[in-house]
Amino acid sequence: MRVTSAVWFRQCLLLVILLHVGARKHVKRKPLKITWERFKSAVTANKFPPPSKEQYRGFVHSLNYAGIKNEREAAMYLAQLLHESGGLHYKQELAYKDKSYDPYKSDLDVPGKRYFGRGYIQLTWAENYLNASRGIYKDDRLLQNPDLVANDEKAAFLTAGWYWKTRVAVVPGVKKGRFGEATRAITGVIECNGNYLKSSKKRFKYYKVIFHKFGAKGRPDERGCYN
Repeated sequence: MRVTSAVWFRQCLLLVILLHVGARKHVKRKPLKITWERFKSAVTANKFPPPSKEQYRGFVHSLNYAGIKNEREAAMYLAQLLHESGGLHYKQELAYKDKSYDPYKSDLDVPGKRYFGRGYIQLTWAENYLNASRGIYKDDRLLQNPDLVANDEKAAFLTAGWYWKTRVAVVPGVKKGRFGEATRAITGVIECNGNYLKSSKKRFKYYKVIFHKFGAKGRPDERGCYN
């Protein structure tokens, strides 16, 4: 059977298209890179003191660990961290300085250790310290030394990244940009049942600022908590 030049041309064109599509599937996306200037601007524009370079490095490292691959999700993540830590200032729950009060006791506790909230997303309970430690370090160092989460910048950010990856990002609406879903995943119904509306709306206010500072695409989506 004779193949005309027109048919041959179409077949070649189709082959080129198929090869191009196949090649695109195997192209690895470059790791998300938020610059120091954008990070600092996102924090200070929300009226918090400038962060340190060490905090910036911890943040970027935790983005990669958490599997955050776009500016929108990075902005959601930072907004929640800012709210949880008072602008990256507090890395442990102030309410539990009183050693006579410990609502997080469990059979898993190491004697003499307390497992109140620590880190940029407050990690609580011995079980969560152990799970985070195994997920990040493949050992139980955070169970044995929970203060590491408050005293070490890398640990403070990595535990936040672990929590985001395992407890927040798995909620379907989060990857679709529904900020309220992230708030609900972190606070449960505490801020999403109408009693703490001011607090949950403040989280979204931070997010809107960071969203634009990070150059995210689209518009901030408030849905998932109180609406």
